[in-house]
Amino acid sequence: MLTIRHKDSDRLVVIAKLLTGFVTVKTKVEDVDSFIKLHQSFDADFVAHIVAWQGNHGLTPDGVIGPKTWAAIAGAAPTCSTSKHKTSGYTLALQILVDSSITADAIYGRRTKNAVAAYQSCKGLACDGICGPKTWTALIIGTVEGVPTHAVAVSEGVFVQPTDFKQYDKRWADKMYSNHGDREQTMRTSACGPTSMADIVHFVVDNTINPYTLALMALEWKDRTYNSGTSWKFFTHIQAKYGWKKMVATKSIETLKACLDAGGYVVCCMGKGYWTSGGHFICAWKYSNKYIYCNDPASGKRTHQNVTDFVKQRKQFFCFFPNAA
Repeated sequence: MLTIRHKDSDRLVVIAKLLTGFVTVKTKVEDVDSFIKLHQSFDADFVAHIVAWQGNHGLTPDGVIGPKTWAAIAGAAPTCSTSKHKTSGYTLALQILVDSSITADAIYGRRTKNAVAAYQSCKGLACDGICGPKTWTALIIGTVEGVPTHAVAVSEGVFVQPTDFKQYDKRWADKMYSNHGDREQTMRTSACGPTSMADIVHFVVDNTINPYTLALMALEWKDRTYNSGTSWKFFTHIQAKYGWKKMVATKSIETLKACLDAGGYVVCCMGKGYWTSGGHFICAWKYSNKYIYCNDPASGKRTHQNVTDFVKQRKQFFCFFPNAA
């Protein structure tokens, strides 16, 4: 999990609010997207709540949710199942974390149980469909017995969204990303390639990686072009750097789907259309009969596109299959 703090705005804030009791849910949530938008801001009231929560759990009360606080949140999360906390904010947080094709509605029903069981199976946990301490730890901390969190293979349509980094994150937005000292070329303006790739590397391999660390690698490997952003060679270099057994560069939508089916992720180079007015990299993580779902490093609003239009606007896919596949 990423560290979050005052003034951040992210779905992780929603998860933290639900699991620490700042926001409670007692009835079915009809529109989870609206719910997330309503509660995604790390405002001053939530800072005060977290300070008190940290104090009550033996943590430094600094109001910042970092690794130690996330670990405490995981440890304090109650068991959720079809009989325990069946309709609750805890179940809603779980559903958002699993982020599958199930409807996140705060109700722990059959499909949620199946999604949890599928996740547990891929993590080597007891496959009972009950979200207890070990499953919470895997979902929140990202590590169970030293094994980093990675995409789970599809079971009954389950996909897991990777880290969703943004180019405009204040931690690196204005850092220069240029191979010739052009200060107008920044992470914000031209680092969609490293940012999309960081979603995958951070989630699958190394949770210390962020978009800027990958941008520095691109510069070192001379994969930063003069004006157009990041070279396609960058993704081959990433494959070698992190030991991916299988990375396929293709324009085939069927190969993209096969990669996602296997529990992998795909960096997509897109042309003019929905995602961009020129060229742009995004990270695909899920598909349905109608849509391809992606993390867009330049937007929190562009999340999915009709498959037909997606295919028309594609330039190239870089499919990172899971090493376990």
